[in-house]
Amino acid sequence: MAAAEALTARIDHLLALFNARQMDLPDGLFDRKTQFVLNGAPFETLLGQPPADPLVLMLTRGPAGYRFITKSLQHAVPDGTFERGDVVTTGDPSSATLKLWLSGHLRGTGEAIETVVDIALHFAPTGPVDVAHATVDAAPLDQLRAARLQP
Repeated sequence: MAAAEALTARIDHLLALFNARQMDLPDGLFDRKTQFVLNGAPFETLLGQPPADPLVLMLTRGPAGYRFITKSLQHAVPDGTFERGDVVTTGDPSSATLKLWLSGHLRGTGEAIETVVDIALHFAPTGPVDVAHATVDAAPLDQLRAARLQP
């Protein structure tokens, strides 16, 4: 139970940092190999460059990948904030799931957005997140992509 409470505290810290528009990270949550996946597609495959390119991997994995994604999301939803649902663990120390609620106003249109992001975390044996998989419905994801392209 203590491990679940520690994980929840680190996630809450990460969300508080995001909501405060800070790019810091809780110690040990991600390492340089942490992979981010959106609706089944690894982030490195979404950049239009060879996914095995060392520069692409450097930009899309670990803390750098988190910051890259966060900056894009904060650009699309300048006042965006996250709220967390329960962190669910099944006794398997290598995984956890949770729901996040993103709310704010889209850049360019000012349209309100509220969407649920399902998160599945897989942990490396050494403790940090190995893979963070986010699932978002297509319509709000399209809205976020369009808003991200606004100056």
